Amino acid sequence: MSCGSCCLSKRQWPEIQLIGGAAVDINEYRDIFLAESREYLQNLNDSLLRLEKEPENLELIQQMFRSAHSLKGMSATMGYDCVMKLTHEMENLLQLLRDGSLCLSKELADVLFSSLDALEAQLASVENGEKDAVSVLPVLEKLSAACSSAQAAKGLPHFAGNNGESRLASEPFALEEFEKVIIREAFALGDNVYWLEVNISKDSLLKSVRAYMVIKALEEHGTLLKVKPSISELEEDKFDHAFHVLYQTAVSEKEVVSKIYDILEIERVRVEKINESQLFTAGAGGDIVTGSFRTIPQVETPSSTRVSLLDKTVRVDTSKLDTLINLVGELVINRTRLVELGRQSSDLGIAEAAEQLDRITSDLQSAVMKLRMVPIKQVFDRFPRMVRDLGKDMGKNVRLEIVGDTTELDRSIVNQIGEPLVHLLRNAVDHGIETEEERKKAGKSPEGHIRLEARHEGSYVAIEVKDDGRGLNEELIIEKALRQKIITREEAEKKKGAAVYSLIFENGFSTAEEVTDISGRGVGMDAVKKIVEKLNGLIDIQSTPGKGTNITIRLPLTLAIIKALLVTAGGETYAIPVENVSENLYIHADDIHDIYRQKVISLRNEVIPLVPLEKSLFGRDNLQWDCEVPAVIVTAGEKKAGLLVDQLLGQQEIVIKALSSMLGKIKGIAGATILGNGRVALILNVATLT
Repeated sequence: MSCGSCCLSKRQWPEIQLIGGAAVDINEYRDIFLAESREYLQNLNDSLLRLEKEPENLELIQQMFRSAHSLKGMSATMGYDCVMKLTHEMENLLQLLRDGSLCLSKELADVLFSSLDALEAQLASVENGEKDAVSVLPVLEKLSAACSSAQAAKGLPHFAGNNGESRLASEPFALEEFEKVIIREAFALGDNVYWLEVNISKDSLLKSVRAYMVIKALEEHGTLLKVKPSISELEEDKFDHAFHVLYQTAVSEKEVVSKIYDILEIERVRVEKINESQLFTAGAGGDIVTGSFRTIPQVETPSSTRVSLLDKTVRVDTSKLDTLINLVGELVINRTRLVELGRQSSDLGIAEAAEQLDRITSDLQSAVMKLRMVPIKQVFDRFPRMVRDLGKDMGKNVRLEIVGDTTELDRSIVNQIGEPLVHLLRNAVDHGIETEEERKKAGKSPEGHIRLEARHEGSYVAIEVKDDGRGLNEELIIEKALRQKIITREEAEKKKGAAVYSLIFENGFSTAEEVTDISGRGVGMDAVKKIVEKLNGLIDIQSTPGKGTNITIRLPLTLAIIKALLVTAGGETYAIPVENVSENLYIHADDIHDIYRQKVISLRNEVIPLVPLEKSLFGRDNLQWDCEVPAVIVTAGEKKAGLLVDQLLGQQEIVIKALSSMLGKIKGIAGATILGNGRVALILNVATLT
């Protein structure tokens, strides 16, 4: 087998392909190709991870074969020969697994995983337009070597039906006895039985998809008695451009054919209505003998009535979606202003129009915000493979359990949360999970367990990384923090529990004795903290020595439009996200106490420190402590504080605007918003306020 370097530079990638006799610009389809290819690649990764644990699961092998086959066909159409050759060799190996010529071993799984890594590298080259793609020749040689022994004994199977004319028209259906009984019952009910031949256009790039759509359309109005080739063969693209269906239905012949023609790329439909005498008088085997096959021509219908399953979804460039979100944000700002003007107006017509605009804008806002929500699964899907490889490299037996991957979160948050989770999982494998020998000595299962869970908690999404490893050692953390001069001896004496654990998020802190490829530089957990704070999120860490560690990240559902409590302090208006607000109250001077030079109040037997907002932001305190003071009780994780303000203005929906990078990072400020009166208000990040 020779493939040269099997690499194409960007200039060598064909930009124009002839499809169906027409020149097509491949660049128009590159993004779609990449998106669909990565879905297939993720399916291959997931299936292979499961197959390692269930090597006899034939259905998993079938799924992998279908994904590899589809990816091969797509890449061949696009002209990406490296991807096509790689997936073709994977097909050969998977076929040997399917027919039992090979059994999945650890070494064979490693070869397949390396093939998937090579595919990922090739797709990255396609996306980035690099001149020199990564060579796949070493991986091709590994795949070929893995197949060679089985090939010599049995040879690679040859799949018929890729080229040539269909032979199905001349082959009758052989019916089993129970199928004859079912058909007799159909005749007794007055149903029709048709023998259909469906021909898909020879130019179709997705003939298996078209066949699937035909099958689904027929199932909606009747029963499939027989399909030839079988449905699994249709799904695997192992057929020419024609297939047959023996079909029972109550609808007319015309309606059946019309529904098939409603699907794109159907070239021809031939139909024969079967009667009882014809069916059971032919041959000892009871085969269907046909002689009145009729071709039903396609009747053109207005495009508005041609409905395809593909019409239910549409791919939209994310930049266009972001533009829509920004426009809706501006609309919300002006909506708020118009509603305020409408309330002040004495004209009832203006007030009613403003209220109607308020309702319509709220519905539009809700619909657009749903467009931003995506399942966190797209981030979680890459972690099983990562944990598997880390465990293997470190000689540890680790199992990752994923829960709640369908939980939806704002797309902008999903795009940024991947990096913090990578650091947390790598630390769990490296520092948390012990070796098999250590776990056995501690009376634990040899297999370490890491649980990654996402769930809704009110208007937040909680993402939890929990392991059953050795846990955090408070004394070791304090010792390292002192040695690295992160804290002083006096500060160390005051810290306990969660306060000690939080030191692992300090820049430069690490408990590793030596720097490795995985950890030891003291930057990973610091990066986690910075990204979570940037997303207005919170981190909570709990640990029990010898039993494990639990780190929970809480993130707001969206960063675009939120509800906030407006307050004033020092003559300026500020917005506090309602998710951080526990309650509002007025504090009398008699309720305020001093403890260690910190003003506090006792609220329902809980001591809460008081923080003047103006002092926290600007270092000045102009509050009149001898009179009634409005306060907002805010929460940040397990912590509570009372923000003292000048005035409470009420709740309002606000649009979050990012501050200019020229301003840098301002402590306690998460962003800004434009109020209904046109003024700018800063949005507070209570987690970083002192």
